[in-house]
Amino acid sequence: MARLANRKKYQKKRETFLQFYNRTCDRVFGYAYERCLNHSDTMTVCREAFIDMYFDISNLRTAPSVDYWQRKQVDKTLRYLVRKDKLSLIHEKSLADIPDSLTADEKEELWRRINRTIDIDPWRLVPIPGKSSVFTVLADQAASDMSYMSPLDLVKAAGMVLLVIALIGGGAFGAYYFLLRSGSGGVEAMEEIFLDERSYDAYNEESRVRVTDEEINAFIKDAFGGLEDEGGLTKHAAVTHNSAKEPVYTSDEMINDQLRTILDGIINDKMSDNERLWAIYYYLGTHIRYETVSNKSDDYLTLLKYYFKHETGDSRHYSAVFKALCNAAGYDCEIVKGRFVLNSETEFRRDILHYWNRMRLNGMYYYYDCEADTDEFGTQVREYYFMATDGNSKWSVWNRDHQ
Repeated sequence: MARLANRKKYQKKRETFLQFYNRTCDRVFGYAYERCLNHSDTMTVCREAFIDMYFDISNLRTAPSVDYWQRKQVDKTLRYLVRKDKLSLIHEKSLADIPDSLTADEKEELWRRINRTIDIDPWRLVPIPGKSSVFTVLADQAASDMSYMSPLDLVKAAGMVLLVIALIGGGAFGAYYFLLRSGSGGVEAMEEIFLDERSYDAYNEESRVRVTDEEINAFIKDAFGGLEDEGGLTKHAAVTHNSAKEPVYTSDEMINDQLRTILDGIINDKMSDNERLWAIYYYLGTHIRYETVSNKSDDYLTLLKYYFKHETGDSRHYSAVFKALCNAAGYDCEIVKGRFVLNSETEFRRDILHYWNRMRLNGMYYYYDCEADTDEFGTQVREYYFMATDGNSKWSVWNRDHQ
């Protein structure tokens, strides 16, 4: 009964190896005596069995019980010693004469024999049977080692641990950054690009004007030779008149009502395409403040709803609202996802994830980037990227900065 009570006491308690030895040496001695039936062989088997237990202590986690595991260790040790011819194998007593326990002196002597054979840490923690964990194995060994370390050794060890953590963290971050860069074609996270104040060699103050009707007409005439009407007269692109088609709205009626309200206040049928589109461009630039939005969804309606609720957003919201207003005004406008290039001709070049708009008008494609043409507070709108097309003075700058 005393042995059973002692077993329950230690069933859920972490012990040191010395406590483990003191608690179980009688039982191990009894197992060994059952097989050897002489005192000298039994002491030898117990010594080697406890040494094996010390080095194999982590396997106790997966064992069903301490008794089962120790019996296996004793049997394994006995077979090894028999093969090595280390035992006398002379039966001095019968099974009926097996002693129940060791005396205190015998326990001390057995422990001294164990320590003379090999250096054992008596304070090493013993795992609880049936509970396996890689972390607790490492923690046991660390706790055992730390008991012998000086304060200076502990500081050095802590420094090494921090260094390893920093190297692992740095490696993980580097791998993540590499995958992020490679997955996006070298594109950095989206950020503000508005009012880029760089020097524009190909776009000086004299050419920083809106695309003129004559410029567009001349380009179309040179490219297509003009279009003849029924009377034999040349018909240029109708940019001086309203060439918008039927309005295209979203699937959300509340958003559609807001789009109509905005357009009714900024455009009319007497405006040319240039005037109408500039009115939309300017309205958007002065009615939205730049803000980095954590939700990276590209969903069109989600972007519009966010804008109409907060009147803030990043380039996704600028491009979505510009598309919605242009579509509602009858223009064929779409969103383009690409890269905005900063410092393209220097060693500090950076590619940034960015969104802008493209519009098909009178057989030509025009490009718009309201976010890059606007300050973050919605107080200024420029025309660097308004109606850029292949053939006008803005194209070289556009082509350099957008990919």
